[in-house]
Amino acid sequence: MTQKKKIIPAKVQSGKVKEIPMDPKPLNKIKNGLGILVALFAFVLYVQTVSFDYTLDDGPVTHTNELVKKGVNGIGEILQTDYWFGFKEQMRVPNYRPASLVSLAIEWQLFPDNPHVNHLMNVLLYALTCWLLFLVLCTLFENRDLIFAFVSSLLYVAHPLHTEVVASIKSRDEILCFLFVLAALFFVLKYTAENSIVHLITSLVCFFIALLSKEPAIAFVVIVPLMLFVFTATSVKKNLMVTMGFFSVALIYLAIRHQVLASLNSERYYSVINNSMLATADVMSQKATAFFILLKYIVLLIVPHTLSYDYSFSQIKNIGFSDPSAFLAAMVYLALTIYAFMHVRKKSVMSFSILFFLITLFPASNLMVTIGSTMAERFLYMPSLGYCMVVTFLLLKYFKTENAAKKFQTIKQFLSVHSSVMMIALVITVMYSFKTIARSRDWKNNVSLFGHDVTVADESARAHYNWGSALVKELYDHEKNTEKKNVYLDKAILEFNKTISIFSNYSDAYFYLGLIYTIKEDYLKAISNYQTAIRLFPSPKSKAFTNLGLAYRKTKQFELAVAVLDSAIKADPKDAEPYQSKGYALAGLGKNAEAIIEFQKSIELNASDAASHKSLGILYSNMADYSKAIQHFTVAIRLDSTDAESFYGLGYTYQLTGDSAQAKPFFEKSNFLRNNH
Repeated sequence: MTQKKKIIPAKVQSGKVKEIPMDPKPLNKIKNGLGILVALFAFVLYVQTVSFDYTLDDGPVTHTNELVKKGVNGIGEILQTDYWFGFKEQMRVPNYRPASLVSLAIEWQLFPDNPHVNHLMNVLLYALTCWLLFLVLCTLFENRDLIFAFVSSLLYVAHPLHTEVVASIKSRDEILCFLFVLAALFFVLKYTAENSIVHLITSLVCFFIALLSKEPAIAFVVIVPLMLFVFTATSVKKNLMVTMGFFSVALIYLAIRHQVLASLNSERYYSVINNSMLATADVMSQKATAFFILLKYIVLLIVPHTLSYDYSFSQIKNIGFSDPSAFLAAMVYLALTIYAFMHVRKKSVMSFSILFFLITLFPASNLMVTIGSTMAERFLYMPSLGYCMVVTFLLLKYFKTENAAKKFQTIKQFLSVHSSVMMIALVITVMYSFKTIARSRDWKNNVSLFGHDVTVADESARAHYNWGSALVKELYDHEKNTEKKNVYLDKAILEFNKTISIFSNYSDAYFYLGLIYTIKEDYLKAISNYQTAIRLFPSPKSKAFTNLGLAYRKTKQFELAVAVLDSAIKADPKDAEPYQSKGYALAGLGKNAEAIIEFQKSIELNASDAASHKSLGILYSNMADYSKAIQHFTVAIRLDSTDAESFYGLGYTYQLTGDSAQAKPFFEKSNFLRNNH
């Protein structure tokens, strides 16, 4: 039977880990109560998000992800492909994060296309994460410094910068990553205390799942030995063995990741629109901008007021080291690094907290490797714990809290003993909570999120593009009032023009302008914008060619329409729409036989294509092949019983055959539909 070994706690007030007498009074009841309070607080804080819809990138990992929509049957493929493989419309990027997609696939299997279940799971997983965080901190301080664990956890739970992660279904990867990292830390601490190999294996398995959730978990290859050095009496040999275990798991993950992503072309991922630092004049300017962003992260942690889902081109301007803010940022981070390394040998809690922040933020810093994003609040999800620990340390230092001399039997007594610290902590927590609740409401749907944040991220091309697309797809499409619909289109035009003024090569903005001008029947402007969009698209898009073909048809340029529709078919041979549109263009050229072939192809790909059946009915009627005309008009009416033209065409065809009696009811139905729609 293995002998349980105590973890030597940290003496928070001195900032050093010292061997102190363990309090013989068990604090499990208080610890469990405080842990439940932390979890309940996290749940209540975000429970409103359960009623929210899909937002931002939620679609590509749920209802537009073909692998996730397969449910449990898609899990095998999810494990063997990159993160965006199931989202076929977009360029794939070099991410391998199957764990979150697996969880979403299981949820889809049980509750298909239900964002509320996805949001509920995010909230529950966040509450579980915060509870486990509290337990890990309690373990680090061996229950003695419950106040440190409790305050740090409260600040972490309430911090507004976590809103994006919890309110966004797509950010399930962030939640699972930190949850399993904390589980790995919890079990590795149990291993060092009890020397049970089962705990070590469990820890390594949890770490592997964390890596499968999101790549930044790899930072804990460094964090784990640092934690064991600062907070425990683990021998160097044992620490090295644990570290080698984590390192080996990381190597296995990287080998799998390399195998999965080996053939991936990620050119679009590393683009200026995603990371504006790629537009810098030189490497030094890129690093100067990166340091400036790192300083912004600290400011946001301290004052999380003006928050945004987007910091892409060109919300943050590129600068050089001649800019005072870049120089200041570099000095701040240099000072933090020097302080942390100078004091970490003394087992300083402050040093560990700073290093935790620096190490976990480093993968997203753009300092060593340029990543696919300029800046994001979700990148602070793990590093913010380091900040919360620093704030807690400073509070305890200021109030000179000495737990060892205190006696408490209940949570009420515990809070009373630490009333001064708790008063300040609660003030900060309440302020954070109000901001978190208010910010969460912005994530209710795309209209609320994009409409709000476009005013915050006014220099972001993507923010204006997203708001413009929401005006078209969300507001215009669902509005019945014609006047309001036109207002939405006019606002969208302004947003897309703003997008282009910031980033002139924004192909999707030109595409939407083409769509809007098509709706407005300004086909010359539509043609111009579609042509620009096609020229700028990194790969051919069938929809752009199809829409351009429509604009050419409307301006009677049928030969040009046929040419671009051939390009649409080449880009996506399985899309029925370009075949149908090409049929119209060929009919406009008088090539009825060729047009019939295209309409038939459209029907083969889309059995419910009533419009192509109607067109075939018209063509066959004009060619005096009345039996085929009647056949296709009849199918068109069966597929769409609200189309007056199909009823009229069928009636007219019967009349051409001399059967006026048969024609009459179809003429009457056609007139009825025209007068009532």
